[in-house]
Amino acid sequence: MRKCMIAMFLLVAGLMVSVFEEANAEEREDAVPVMQAVPFDGEDVDGNPVTLQDYEGTNMLLIFFTTWCEVCQQELPMLSDNYEALQEKGIEVLAVNMAASERKETDIEAFAKGLQMPVVVDRDGRIAKSYGVQGIPTTYAIDEQQQIIKPFYGPLNREQVLQAFE
Repeated sequence: MRKCMIAMFLLVAGLMVSVFEEANAEEREDAVPVMQAVPFDGEDVDGNPVTLQDYEGTNMLLIFFTTWCEVCQQELPMLSDNYEALQEKGIEVLAVNMAASERKETDIEAFAKGLQMPVVVDRDGRIAKSYGVQGIPTTYAIDEQQQIIKPFYGPLNREQVLQAFE
């Protein structure tokens, strides 16, 4: 019953994502439509609960990845190396592993142990599906009001992350 309620909640939340607001073009030259981040709940690699609401009031990067993705193998360690510096600038990083797309689920924990940032395991793919992830890595810059202010498709670097939150 609980799973059914969660699925219905995610379906409704996913439908809400389709409602866009216009970005203020005067403030941002590269203005993109702003949309609300989709609430989710999941577990980290240690089985601890993680929700989007845990990051309310905080700028964050939400990164979707797999362990076999070559770009992810370079990007996530780079972001992990910069994790503390990003936190000092008020940016949290949360990586979401797309477990349903993994070759071996046993690879997830070993990969996550090498990262400083928390890793959520999306075992059934519902988190990635609710965000419309079609390729990896896909990253969303989410502001303090939990609005997606910038999507990144493919590799990104520290400078791009910082610029997204200026």
